[in-house]
This record gives sequence, C-alpha cells and structure tokens, in this order.
Amino acid sequence: MKIIQFVFSCVVLFFTVSFAVSNHQSFALTLWPFPFEITLPISFVVLAFALLFFIFGGVYSWILTIPVRNDRYRQGKKIKELTKKVAELEETR
Repeated sequence: MKIIQFVFSCVVLFFTVSFAVSNHQSFALTLWPFPFEITLPISFVVLAFALLFFIFGGVYSWILTIPVRNDRYRQGKKIKELTKKVAELEETR
C-alpha cells in the first residue's frame, strides 16, 4: 500500500511541477465589488486554489470522523474499566 501511495504521489508531483513550469502567463485576478486587481502567474492561481480545496477536503474528512473518534474513545474507556474489573475478580479468586 505504501508503494502505491508513493508512486501516486510522485505522479501527482510530476504533473504539478510540469503544470507550474509550463503555465507562467499572467492572469488578472479581480473581485467584482472591489476596484483592486492583482496580476499573478496562472500556475500560482491554480495551485493556490488546489491547495485551498485540499485543505478544505482535509477539514471536511476530519469533521466527518468525529463520531468515529468519539466511539473509539468511549470504547477505550470501557476496555480499561472492564480490564480493571477482571483484574479485581482474578485477585479475589
């Protein structure tokens, strides 16, 4: 599994670097109600949005796993409690 993840990461890295190197044209970034205009390389704009959505995806998946983490925490507490009870019962034998 680690090898597949490594190969996939290398492929994504290759295409990302290739995209950044080959797209260095300027792009005027404006937001409608504001009079400001920022001129950036198009590769920077696309990679910045990709990073932004990558972070949003990580936060979204972290939020979705909150119930699972809570269940694991409760199960861990229950296991410790039951192990103590078993140890106490074995001592009284």
